[in-house]
Amino acid sequence: MTLLLPQIVLLFWALCPSVQAYCDTSLETSKLNFSVTYTLPTFTADFPIQNMVTLDGIVYVGAVNRIYALAPNLTKLSEYHTGPLLANETCGQTPMSAGNSNRMDNHNIALVVENIYDKGLYSCGSADNGVCRRHVLDEGDVLKTVDESVYCFTDTVRPAQGPSGDPNVVVSPSGSQVLNVESNVIKFFVGNSEIPGTGNVSGNAMHPHTLSIRKMKTSQNGFTFFSTLSHMDLIPSLRGNYYLRYIYSFHSGPFTYFLTVQQKSWDSQSYHTRIVRMCSSDLVIRRYVEMPIECISTKKRRRRSPGDEKKVFNILQAAHVTKVGNDVELQRQLKVEEGDDVLFAAFAQGQTNSPEPTPNSAVCVMSLKNLNHLFKIYMQMCNTRDPYHFTSSNKTSCYNLSSSDDCDPHEGIHEGKEGMYRLEVFNPAQRLEFWHKDLINTLVTSINVVPVHGRTVAYLGTADGRHIQVLVSRFASPHVNIRLDSRPVSASVALLDDTVSDGAVLMATGDKITKIPLIGPGCGQLTTCTSCLLSSKVTQCGWCDGRCTRKNQCPSSSEWTQDHCTPVITKVSPASGPVRGSTTVTVCGNNFGFDKTENFKSSMVSVEVAGTPCKLIRQENVNRWTEMQCSPVFNGNFTQSGHTVKVTSGHKVAKMEAFKFVDPVIHNIFPTFGPKSGNTMLTIRGAFLDTGNKPEVTVGKAVCEIQSLASTMLTCKTPPHSAGSEQPVKLTVDSVERHAPLPFTYNED
Repeated sequence: MTLLLPQIVLLFWALCPSVQAYCDTSLETSKLNFSVTYTLPTFTADFPIQNMVTLDGIVYVGAVNRIYALAPNLTKLSEYHTGPLLANETCGQTPMSAGNSNRMDNHNIALVVENIYDKGLYSCGSADNGVCRRHVLDEGDVLKTVDESVYCFTDTVRPAQGPSGDPNVVVSPSGSQVLNVESNVIKFFVGNSEIPGTGNVSGNAMHPHTLSIRKMKTSQNGFTFFSTLSHMDLIPSLRGNYYLRYIYSFHSGPFTYFLTVQQKSWDSQSYHTRIVRMCSSDLVIRRYVEMPIECISTKKRRRRSPGDEKKVFNILQAAHVTKVGNDVELQRQLKVEEGDDVLFAAFAQGQTNSPEPTPNSAVCVMSLKNLNHLFKIYMQMCNTRDPYHFTSSNKTSCYNLSSSDDCDPHEGIHEGKEGMYRLEVFNPAQRLEFWHKDLINTLVTSINVVPVHGRTVAYLGTADGRHIQVLVSRFASPHVNIRLDSRPVSASVALLDDTVSDGAVLMATGDKITKIPLIGPGCGQLTTCTSCLLSSKVTQCGWCDGRCTRKNQCPSSSEWTQDHCTPVITKVSPASGPVRGSTTVTVCGNNFGFDKTENFKSSMVSVEVAGTPCKLIRQENVNRWTEMQCSPVFNGNFTQSGHTVKVTSGHKVAKMEAFKFVDPVIHNIFPTFGPKSGNTMLTIRGAFLDTGNKPEVTVGKAVCEIQSLASTMLTCKTPPHSAGSEQPVKLTVDSVERHAPLPFTYNED
């Protein structure tokens, strides 16, 4: 257990639709205690962490030169050393012909679990010449440590320049996505990245297949390809010259998917993200199609037109697929059903002509049902061509979907060309970023999505080592934003139990893993009632005795609330209004009409001004919960009206001595004449001249521009008028008119 989190930041981006000049713009909802710290479980590795997976509650961690097994509380159960290795070693075995060379670190490229024959873990490292190691994790009912039964997953250790046709050469030093799709055999779908200019980390000439399907041998000592059609490779002319990076892989329904970042075309310096779809039942790559996807944001969120200004987030950084579950709100927003799979994808805006991201991110949410519908529509419309990077052809190519779109598992046994397609869709699938604002100056590097208390919650990790927790709902705001470290979040994984609410999300930053409860680390950073109750129900925060706590931390549970806050009046404007006028009174404060639905509810608010009801005006352009405008109607009891402004919100009341009704009057004006060209400084004396909101002085029908204003005197500059005329002087305040006893006379200049 280590003291962490020196800084706590909560963002409520959606709280402030506009800001009026009168009320204080530093809203109480945004007041936070940045000094709050929390004690959370952590684990520190010997080297940087690169991958994490879970199996039966055990956390397996892939780091440079190490594989760790951790208990749910992050205590270390066992560890296995994978390096450093000699450049010509594979799983610690050196070919006889190999000479001496320097040792190098073994980076963890992939970490995969399987649970079909026995519980197994595959760790694939950069210094193992593309070969994986298999860790047997149980034998019958006996659990094994991660270092107890490990062997190199190949029947022979081949030379470093081993042929690319070797099915045991799985991963690429440039990065790989390895997906285990279990049926009656353990079958790996593997995508190997091709990054120009990086070279091989291990320094050898090994070059595994770009995309492949392989299965475990029944002897369990290596892999085998189903046939020569079980793999695809970049054409020779693009090897080393074409950027193709595999970011994420997943299995949904009958399909296996990869998400990639790659060049828009073989001769383009622009980059985008594509989703690749294959049939999981195929033993060879028979049905392959890829389609560009983009995450966009616009100023006009609800209705987009071709002329709308939009931002395109084109470079995928991280993704996660999960089922919608019983989150009714998410089902409604995405038009999906409880069992449907949904893709959460974190994108960044790319640098110009580069696959490198800028620190501006957005998250898009896409249903797999909708993406598959787009695949089908575009293929039926023949908006497809040959994928040039795999075929050296970019001619328009069509395929009739009538027989093979459903990924019939019986069709997968064929190895011939019949019923085979490899296609690239022209049209990008565009989706609108899901939250109200882009993650400005934030680069999201990991994402995990978990159901908590019937709602879907996203956990984002960032390049500057922060954890951001967001309720997945359109226009929702992040309710936790915690700094874990100064280093990027490299991996995250959810650690759930039967109750879910006691689960956690694990985030790796550098060599450290931090365990964060799904409900968030605590409530102490929320210093006001409004900010406390606006945090999602997921956080289980409520208000008690002037502080934000969880219910079990409140001395008296009857005082703990998640529903209402006591209103507070901080300022009222104006301080007075004319009798029988139409003055609009602005009341500043906090917690007006607030309730946990995050909507201003006028039905739960009543206002009295100087003893008379004050009718609320529509709240379209004022801050919710912190500013109200109303119009009092004088009740005729001038002498007994008092000065009190009273706000009732729910069953809570706030009062302030702040307003009175007055009767403005003009006693005299000076001077009583001036030149016809105007600009005479006219002084008006009287009583309550500064009352109300909109005082206006007219000489005749023209406005006399006010220069100064006080209760007993105002000055204004007369407008021009023809000579020899007498014009009435009038003061109008909130529809109440008061006339001067004498007119103003215009003379020749």
